[in-house]
Amino acid sequence: TIFSLSLPLTLAIADGMVVHVGGETLILPLTSVVESLQARPGDLMSIAPGRNVVNVRGSFLPVLPLAATLGIGDPEEDSNQKVLIVVETEARGQIVLEVGAIHDQRQVVIKSLETNFRPVPGVAGATILGDGRIALIVDVEALASGVVPPPAKLAEAA
Repeated sequence: TIFSLSLPLTLAIADGMVVHVGGETLILPLTSVVESLQARPGDLMSIAPGRNVVNVRGSFLPVLPLAATLGIGDPEEDSNQKVLIVVETEARGQIVLEVGAIHDQRQVVIKSLETNFRPVPGVAGATILGDGRIALIVDVEALASGVVPPPAKLAEAA
């Protein structure tokens, strides 16, 4: 009997924050995360239909609901029960991502979707969690710069 084991020459490992969004598990790169906070009543303010800002220590930062942006989950969920994660981007400075919950932080091995599948807007790659589930790694820069199309166009592309 011969067993053959093929190992990659390099592995891309990153620190990530495991978050729950619309019934899915996603990974936010810790290099982008500044802080997380719980939305209190009155913190979120609507400036236009579907556009909110949040007051973070005197600065009004745009809020990007991750579930609605990626087209996953129920967009009607109560925003006051969400967790807000402030991220730093090169394109727009600080913005706030709205997620359902934070599970934990861990190191993940990054697998390229472009190499193994095709490019997916707003997704930098994927990883396999310890329990065998697959989690997508969010491309925070693409989300902030508006590279990700609306969910309807995203579904058409699939």
